[in-house]
Amino acid sequence: MTTTSPPTAFFVFFLITTATFHVCFYNNNNVTCFQNEKEALLKFKQDLKDPSNTVENCCRWAGIVYDTLTGHVHEIRLQHPYNDLYGETEAEYQAYLRSKLRGKVNPSLLDLKHLRYLDLSSNDFVRTPIPGFIGSIATLRYLNLSRAGFGGTIPPQLGNVTAMRFLDLKGNDVLPSRNLQWLSGLVSLRHLDMSGVNLSKALDWLQVTSDLPSLVELHLSGCELKYVVSPSLTTKINFMTLNILDLSWNNLGPSIRGWIPGLNNLLSLDLSYCLFSSPIPSGLQNMTSLRVLDLSWNFFNSTIPNWLYTLTHLESLSLPVNRLQGEISIAIENLTSLVSLDLLGNQLQGSIPTSLGKLCKLKTIDLLDNMFSWEVSDVLVSFSRCKCPMLEVFYLGSNNLLSHLPDELGQLKNLNSFDISRNSFSGPIPMSIGRLSSLKLLDLSYNKFNGTIPETIGRLSSLKELYLSYNKFYGTIP
Repeated sequence: MTTTSPPTAFFVFFLITTATFHVCFYNNNNVTCFQNEKEALLKFKQDLKDPSNTVENCCRWAGIVYDTLTGHVHEIRLQHPYNDLYGETEAEYQAYLRSKLRGKVNPSLLDLKHLRYLDLSSNDFVRTPIPGFIGSIATLRYLNLSRAGFGGTIPPQLGNVTAMRFLDLKGNDVLPSRNLQWLSGLVSLRHLDMSGVNLSKALDWLQVTSDLPSLVELHLSGCELKYVVSPSLTTKINFMTLNILDLSWNNLGPSIRGWIPGLNNLLSLDLSYCLFSSPIPSGLQNMTSLRVLDLSWNFFNSTIPNWLYTLTHLESLSLPVNRLQGEISIAIENLTSLVSLDLLGNQLQGSIPTSLGKLCKLKTIDLLDNMFSWEVSDVLVSFSRCKCPMLEVFYLGSNNLLSHLPDELGQLKNLNSFDISRNSFSGPIPMSIGRLSSLKLLDLSYNKFNGTIPETIGRLSSLKELYLSYNKFYGTIP
């Protein structure tokens, strides 16, 4: 005969757990809601002005994410959808502003001992300071306060969160506390974005960020950066783990050339709107791993250097509005990974090389507002020979092109925007244009096209914009 003893340990555990959490339904799943965490969230809620009034209790607050095993709060996702509302009505804009969270961030968040993720981005905290107590949430790995309307000084206590991997403070009216030394403690940081933060007095920005041992992405666009590193320190700036660097909208001057070319691990480099005024730095030719290169809106005032065509991993090349001169080399065919090419608003001339059409991965080509001449039909024919043409956007407007449209144009099935306005194209529009079922924009205006408008144009069911003015068409409109 055997006897069984009551499961005392289990019974005691059951009493403890039932005393410390509630079970409720959230998104059709059982969720454990610990009493202390519920109280912390309700205090947090009380200090917020929440126009949408989304919280009923701790289990039904959209944006609060629980760990499915332990039931502890792991994530707070209360970001507001970012929208610049370009072209929206005033009423819609005001409604958008009213829907944002306001108020202040309650220190009750410190009671959420398992919080890893905090996102309050694109709300409006009306220039209240970023709470220093966030630096005491030791478990935090992700912090996004971008465009949230914070003001004052960035609390250096943020540097105490050594587990932090993602930090985004962009678009707030905040200033660093004299320097950026507080960043030095973030040894696990992989992503840092402080774009739009005034760092003009943080003269140590380069030394500090380059010493972060895990940094993969650095975004400091529009920070009024100043470059004050002595030549002796240049060799110590290596960003060993950095893949993505954005220093756009900063007047960094020529001294940046001393260390940028040494970042051989970079995959993406954005130096647009930096007011460079000399030829494209030749040191960039050593950055053979680059996938994205954006040098738009500078003043290079030179030809496209031949070494640029050796960066065979490039997927996106942006050089618009740079006063570039001369011709595009046939060596552009070496850029076999290229998906996007932007040379808008330069002074490039000569013919567009047929070899451009060999780049079968290209989706976007913008050659608007240059001085190209001669034929371009061979380029379109060359694209049509790709096994699967990817071309979606082709802008050639405002050049000096003397050409015609080949029948092979109809084989570019993915084309959705085609602008060749303000040139000297002639001849008829090919009937094959009716096969471009994805076409949304077609601009053939200000050319010398003649003949009748093909009835197949009427089959373009996706077409939103059609410009045919200032040509020599006759007959009826289909």
